[in-house]
Amino acid sequence: MPAYDVVVVGGGPIGAVAACHAAAVGARVLLVEQGEGTGEPARCTGLVSPRTLELLEVSSVSLLREIRGGILHAPNGRTVELRANTVKAVVLNRGRLNRELIESAIDAGVDVRTRTRAVAAAAGWVRIEHLGKEETLQAGVIIGADGPRSSIASWFSLPGPRQFLSASQAVVEGPPRFSDGVEVFFGRDVAPGFFAWVVPDEEGHQRVGLASPLGNDTETFLNRFLAQCVPGKVVARIGGVIPIGTPSITVGDGVLLVGDAAGQVKPTSGGGIYTGGTCARIAGKIAGCAALAGQITRQTLVEYERRWRSELGRELRFGLAAHRVLAALSDSEIDAVLAALDDPSIIRVIAEEGDIDHPSRLFRSFLSRQSMWHRVLTLVPAFGGWKRVEELARLAVVRDHANVYNANGT
Repeated sequence: MPAYDVVVVGGGPIGAVAACHAAAVGARVLLVEQGEGTGEPARCTGLVSPRTLELLEVSSVSLLREIRGGILHAPNGRTVELRANTVKAVVLNRGRLNRELIESAIDAGVDVRTRTRAVAAAAGWVRIEHLGKEETLQAGVIIGADGPRSSIASWFSLPGPRQFLSASQAVVEGPPRFSDGVEVFFGRDVAPGFFAWVVPDEEGHQRVGLASPLGNDTETFLNRFLAQCVPGKVVARIGGVIPIGTPSITVGDGVLLVGDAAGQVKPTSGGGIYTGGTCARIAGKIAGCAALAGQITRQTLVEYERRWRSELGRELRFGLAAHRVLAALSDSEIDAVLAALDDPSIIRVIAEEGDIDHPSRLFRSFLSRQSMWHRVLTLVPAFGGWKRVEELARLAVVRDHANVYNANGT
């Protein structure tokens, strides 16, 4: 029976990063991907922070646009424009990014098998299938990077993300209205419980999409939004689910979950490349070292749990609380929030301090500026009262403790 120290299931960006970092510590690593490994079709908007490219250790070959601003659209038609002097985000070609990361994994010594899927797994082994032929492999540690509805999580009886959003996106022909800016649209008639977006794509194209809690027909909402706001020829469509909220545990005997499988997604935006990439680096190293040492129990692998929650736990909890607040707002409350934000001093702080990877930093910045407290106070009723605002404040300022999990992983 062929043997690997680490088997990574899922060859998207997060799986490829985890595989590279497992190989970097000397582990024999297999990466299995049921697609071609091209990253197509890309099931995300590809809008990330500039620091993400450095985190993933990739070149700028996938970079399409630099984003310096945006426009927020209230349900009542009011707009709030944000503009920064520095690059706040970049738009990536996800296919190019995925191919570069797969090539990096191969260069690192990872055995990459495309058009291959995992069909069963348990502690110590995984069964894969390629072109109708099945093979069982020994596996020291299995890393589940296989998406929000992870088979690996199911086979190991690990909990999944707390909730899901349904998302639909189209690529539309036509020059974007803002070559270096994004547009965000709010409203129950647009995208109940979340928002719609317009992001500049390659020259002459735009990425237009929206998300909403499961049960809402996002395709119908998107069709209406396209007709009303972004007319043009649709040249591609994608759809999927976005996990919101991390599960209670992401490790088991001989297994780790990472990325969408672990709900490691920013609840405020639905983006998961930065957060998943951060966790994938940790997962790869922990899995590789544990497998080489022959210590692959949950008690050992819980170090991954400790480290990624220490790194991102507070930010993800803040994001989930902020998501719940925003999802509960009525259209009139959203109108009131954006009206309060439409102030030169507030817009300046957002432009200077806003960080799509760390939204709590902006919240803390407002709390630290006494001169703005009178403006912040006007937002309290719209945000659902003091109780919700106090929860956001607590999550924004209270530091995480790395020893939240004991040796048994509880």
